[in-house]
Amino acid sequence: MFVKLNKEVLLPHPPEKVWQVITNSRALAAWLMENDFEPRVGCKFCFYSQSLPGIDTNIRCEVIEVDKPKRLVYTWQDCMMNQPSIVTWTLQAVEGGTQLRLQHRIRETAISGVRKPVYSQMQPVNIKLSQSFILESYLNGGWEDKLCNQLPKILIA
Repeated sequence: MFVKLNKEVLLPHPPEKVWQVITNSRALAAWLMENDFEPRVGCKFCFYSQSLPGIDTNIRCEVIEVDKPKRLVYTWQDCMMNQPSIVTWTLQAVEGGTQLRLQHRIRETAISGVRKPVYSQMQPVNIKLSQSFILESYLNGGWEDKLCNQLPKILIA
């Protein structure tokens, strides 16, 4: 059984420009986290997060699919997880720009203490992941902020 978070945002930019913002290491650092990402299958990389003062966290990832400029898939595993979650980005050209879809999916067994949430695409997922505060923060509103507030600022710049 999977816990899934699905988010969508319409961006008034062509897919190629949106693709650059989700696949360029410097652009990712500006709206998401510091990283050593490269958009190629098999690339192992880390997101570096200082979520709380004095607490540094590395999120280990591996690119598992690249279909430029339509789809990007990578694993996501912080130190509290016993198996990775999967982050999938899908870009679709639409009138007026790009529909960007994010799915962040994790097996319920990946972290002990997962309670079944009420799913919603419009509001943060109500889930308590007692051992992975990084993943918990992204599933409970963090992705919403990144997609709706931080990423659009980079596209305008």
